[in-house]
Amino acid sequence: MTISIIVTNWNGLKLLQKNFETIVRHSTLSSEIIFADDASTDDSLRYIYQLQKIYPQIKVIARRHNLGFGENTNQAVSTAKGELLVLLNNDIQVYPGYLDAALPYFTNPKIFGVGLCEVNRPNWGKFFWQDGYLQYQAGQPTTTGHISGWLSGGSSIIRKDYFQKLGGFDPVYAPFYSEDLDLGYRAWKSGFDIYWEPKCKIEHKHESTISRFPKRFLDYVKERNRLLTVWRNITDPHLLKANKFALLNRVLWGPNYIKIILAARRQVKKFPPPIVYPTRTDQDIFNLFSGT
Repeated sequence: MTISIIVTNWNGLKLLQKNFETIVRHSTLSSEIIFADDASTDDSLRYIYQLQKIYPQIKVIARRHNLGFGENTNQAVSTAKGELLVLLNNDIQVYPGYLDAALPYFTNPKIFGVGLCEVNRPNWGKFFWQDGYLQYQAGQPTTTGHISGWLSGGSSIIRKDYFQKLGGFDPVYAPFYSEDLDLGYRAWKSGFDIYWEPKCKIEHKHESTISRFPKRFLDYVKERNRLLTVWRNITDPHLLKANKFALLNRVLWGPNYIKIILAARRQVKKFPPPIVYPTRTDQDIFNLFSGT
């Protein structure tokens, strides 16, 4: 199967200088390396154009206006030629052969994608329902492949046609946070499977440019999007009723939470419903992860 590497970036020059050339050198299985720049104002593009002279397989997409992580990735995917997409953040360092163990999974047509193993940070995840919300947490270390609730938007390999069938990352979560969790839930609900493979080793430095935003703004977006993951994905009436009680309790304890609810409602009205092909119920999904 043909492979396209997609590296998204926004004002990440220092991270690119640390990591990008290594990604190119260790991605010999790929037919193209797509660099999707989201209207950077630093010298990111100048640096990549210099590397392009050495590595002609680099394809540059330069946005004139900032789209946010999800839409920047979606548009990069639309230009990719590969049947499989490797999504990488600009703060990822890859090891030689980092994709080898993932490829056999795709002989199974149910496989949506495979999560790469962030060294010293097991990053497969599981879903559960608690306190009126869709919850998630990292799974325990394992030496064998394991189902995962979602695929990190910055360290995974995904089938292009399945990604596009589900509409990619939902723009309702812009500018960032929860896009990959949401896509994973919709994939499971649509009957696909997601795995995490410990042999696909990378290092994630967690030096994202998102950290440059004010903490208050980041907390606001996280809370808004946390609520949206419920409203956009959960259909079980009992769970939705529990969420309503949870919202009432949050408002009683902190009236400012009304701002989060109103912001989430604005997003729901602004964007069309998510694309999903219901095959599994919410409880089916939670049962898959209950014993993990």
